[in-house]
Order: sequence, then C-alpha cells, then structure tokens
Amino acid sequence: MRRPFAYPVVILGLIVGLALGACGDEGGHGDGEAPVRAVATLEIFADMVRNVGGERVDVDALLPSGADPHTFDLAPNRVADIARADIVFMNGLALEESIEDVIANNAEGPVVRLSSGLPITERDPEAAVNVNPHAWLDVRLAALYVETIRDELIAIDPEGRATYEANATAYLERLGDLDRAMEETVASIPEANRKLVTFHDAFPYLAERYGLEVVAVVVPSPGQEPSAQAVADLVRTLESEGVPAVYKEPQFNAEVLDRAASEAGVRVLDLLSDAYIEGVDSYVGLMEFNIAQLREGLGGG
Repeated sequence: MRRPFAYPVVILGLIVGLALGACGDEGGHGDGEAPVRAVATLEIFADMVRNVGGERVDVDALLPSGADPHTFDLAPNRVADIARADIVFMNGLALEESIEDVIANNAEGPVVRLSSGLPITERDPEAAVNVNPHAWLDVRLAALYVETIRDELIAIDPEGRATYEANATAYLERLGDLDRAMEETVASIPEANRKLVTFHDAFPYLAERYGLEVVAVVVPSPGQEPSAQAVADLVRTLESEGVPAVYKEPQFNAEVLDRAASEAGVRVLDLLSDAYIEGVDSYVGLMEFNIAQLREGLGGG
C-alpha cells in the first residue's frame, strides 16, 4: 500500500536538518569555514588582529578612526557587534573609558586588554587618570600586543595555531624593521633638537624608547583648555629650548599650539597616535608617517 505521507516527512526532516546545520555554522569558528568573529576598539588594534588572524578571523573596529575613545558613545548596532563577537580586543588603561562598561556588560566571549602586564608610564599623580595608555607608540611594546593577539586567538581557535604563529612571526619581523627605522631616524637628529612638544600627552612611550625628550605638552588630555598663563609658559619654553618644530594630531583642534608656535617662530607638523589620515591605513603606516614627520621637523638625515 502506498504511504502518502512518506515523502513530506522525509522532506521535512531534510529541511529541519539543513536549518540546524545552518545554525551550527553560524555559531562556529575555527573549522576553516566560519571564521572567528572579533572586534577591536580602535582601528589600529583591528589592523594588528588582521595581520595575525588572516582569513581565519573577521575583525571590525568599534570606533571610527579619529573618534575620541575617552568620550565616544557606541551606536546600538556596535553594541550588538560586541555581543556577537567571539573575542574582543581593547587597550585598557582607561583609554576606552567611555565604552568599557558597555563592553563588560555585553561581551559573551573573552575581553583581552592588550596593555595588561606591560611596563606603564605614569602621568602627573594629580591627574584624573595617572597612567598613560599609548603604549603601542613604542614599537617593541606593540610587538607584545601582537604576541598577546596570537596567543588569545590560539586559545579560542586551536586548529588555527599554525596560521596564527606563521602570520605573527612575519608581522613581528616587519615591526622589528620598523623599530630599527625609528631608532635610526632619531639617531640622525642633532642631539640638541631631540625635543618633543605635542598638543596632548600621547607620546611619552615613543619619546622614552627612541631617545626624545618631551619638553612640553599643551593639554594632558583632549577636551581640556589651557590657561593663558600656560600658553605664555609654552611660548617661553619653545624659545628657551630652541625647539625647531611642534606637533599636533589632525583630529584635535590645536589652535592654542598653532598660536604659541607662531609667536615663537617654529613650525607645526603632525604626529599620529591612534587616528588614520589620508594615505595612512595601518599601524605600520602610522608609525612610518611619524618617522617622516620627526625627520622633517627636527632635522634628521
């Protein structure tokens, strides 16, 4: 006797099986088909993750380049990205203070603080946040970020170990070349000119690593306004120290620095800390831009 419902049952079973299979693919990673889903707070950290993860990792930055991580508010779709991510990478040290609670409350996977365990430069003890978060501007410390990224990706995707180790090794070699290029550039600058004046306090790690002296900072953190006395003191510092150039960051309004530099008769150039500009779209590119700007402004060979 014909069983009229046999085919529909089989078809229904296939549909259910396909649906369950699709759900399994959506939630998986590390099997060569569904990549690890990662988010990073800043684009420079996302770039590091891409260099280590290759095709095994899909990574996106939560903040657009140039946004102030101290004050930025995430849109709802960005919060959803945190919840969907297998892993979240952030700097820590209060750099992302405006979104740190959002990450903690929504992340389902591990949250990796890339600065954890690194030697940290302290600011004025009276400052609201007395540690400086910009450790990646010392390329040797950036290399430690990369090693942490490699190890954390291996931890959640052991099958990708060979890929992550090979990619990290190649990227660390590039960073070694970059570190030496920075050393050579600063060594070529006349010793009397190895003085750094910046708009905000983002470059102590760079200065300490490569032999520059930070002689003045206009504001400790973006959003603060210097007093008239502070501006007058800055002009005197520029004149007395014989500083050939001062540096601002393109994403900040540095009118005060422009005015002081004009009064002292010194040039104003750019240095980059965490934001890209046209023609710069990677961490290595950002640091190469800084090398060129230091050479041009301070007189290196």
